[in-house]
Amino acid sequence: MTLYETSKEISFVSSVNKMTEEDSIPAERKAIPKGVRFEVFKRDSFKCQYCGASAPEMVLHVDHIKPVSGGGTNDITNLITACVSCNAGKSDKRLDDNSAIQKRKTQLDELQERREQLEMMMQWMEALQDLKAQAVERIADYWVQIAPGFRLNDRGMQSVRRWLTKYPMEEIMKALDIAAAQYLQYLDDGTVTQVSWNHAFNKVLPILNVERDSKDDPDLKDLLYIRGIIRNKCERYFKNSEAMEWLRAARSWGIPMSELKQIAYGVRHWGHFVEEIGALITAWKKEQKQ
Repeated sequence: MTLYETSKEISFVSSVNKMTEEDSIPAERKAIPKGVRFEVFKRDSFKCQYCGASAPEMVLHVDHIKPVSGGGTNDITNLITACVSCNAGKSDKRLDDNSAIQKRKTQLDELQERREQLEMMMQWMEALQDLKAQAVERIADYWVQIAPGFRLNDRGMQSVRRWLTKYPMEEIMKALDIAAAQYLQYLDDGTVTQVSWNHAFNKVLPILNVERDSKDDPDLKDLLYIRGIIRNKCERYFKNSEAMEWLRAARSWGIPMSELKQIAYGVRHWGHFVEEIGALITAWKKEQKQ
């Protein structure tokens, strides 16, 4: 029994020594520089060229097309991106030369397609910029038509550009009409006063916001109007947000806009408004409980 185990052990050691001797002179493998690895990853779009897996979901390696054991070098043309799984499974199997050439041709074709698409994208972006510039000019010209006498300066044109990033031209035109109708003031000769012209233009953005918000809140315009009346009555002290909270609370109890307007017209000061609307809400609460 002992003799058999010893013979087996000797046989095994002999086999290991033989393998070691055969593999003790491998092809010289030099480390691939980090810069070269990065260029390979970029060229291959950070994707495994065997299975298509990409970073960061999969760890990528730089693989040799022609194995080092077969005389392959670290030249970038002999390097390819491979995920850790494919690289481990490939071992020192060489890619078919025609496959490698075809892959390079496909990559060059894709690169050319990307360049053409980039050029088309740039043309499209330039066309969009032209359209935006035309839209700004059209809005500026329209404002001059409905508010004659002055033209927008660079700061005004920049405001129009900002509006266009958020609102379509149709909404901006409508807001201009509202601002002109509500805020422009005229001299005896029919010309617009400069103060009212500036004031009306500065009201365009708030009008745009209100018009947009009114689609989701039908009461908003009337509540803002009522709040404006109350603000004009409260010369010494007024709180915008609190006034709106009172008005919305009143509406939540079903109080009609007409009654809120009556309160607004009769307000003498801020304390008077709070007292009146508080009493109105209390009265409506009692009626609904009965």
